[in-house]
Amino acid sequence: MVILPARHRSACVRLSDIALTLLAILAIGALVPACGDTRSSVGTSSSNHGKSGISARPTAPDDAPPGARDCTVTFEGDSILHGSYANNQRFDEPPAAMLRRLRPAYTVIDNSAPGTTAAQRAPVFSTAPLTTHFVVLQHGINDGQFGQPYEPALRRMVAHVQAEGRTPVITGLSRQTHPLLGRDAADDIARRVAGETGALFADWGAVSFKPAEMADVLHPAPAYSERLVARIVSLLDRAAPECRY
Repeated sequence: MVILPARHRSACVRLSDIALTLLAILAIGALVPACGDTRSSVGTSSSNHGKSGISARPTAPDDAPPGARDCTVTFEGDSILHGSYANNQRFDEPPAAMLRRLRPAYTVIDNSAPGTTAAQRAPVFSTAPLTTHFVVLQHGINDGQFGQPYEPALRRMVAHVQAEGRTPVITGLSRQTHPLLGRDAADDIARRVAGETGALFADWGAVSFKPAEMADVLHPAPAYSERLVARIVSLLDRAAPECRY
């Protein structure tokens, strides 16, 4: 065993302390990049998850979530919208069923009734809650024939639809082979009210038909009726394209 002088032993101790200190510094330095790598890995992992997650494009706040579409419509009208003709007979497939066939996504509430007028219907209608996206207003032919005040009644119904946050659809009046008393005046009112209120207007008077396509002197037969319903469908398609399928 070699015994060093005291001063040499002291120097060795100091060198040993320095060596230990250097080793500690090197050890700490080795740990720092590792910590940095850990943080980088979390960030990368998060970024990669964003690229390969559920959706490549985040849903914007304005996007309607799936299933949120409102494909609903109420029918308010007389025998023509009801699909009735002579002596209260009714088509096997009335207009409400035609619309459901043409656009299966729709739920239709059919409040149409033969013989009704807007003047008769407006007081009750204007106090009833509405639950559908669209409300079709088809009266007018009976109002014109019976000399009832069609315009104020129609305006009242449109105002109620809009106050309820729903979309009114005014059909205008279908045509007959022989002119009916008050028909043209009522059709003009329907067109004007739609234009002034922003209601959708189906312009039924512009739909072509043949005399053989009438069920009687007043009411369309099924082929003509389906073309009238198709005019309503075209408006619904433009206003709610998500309900076309």
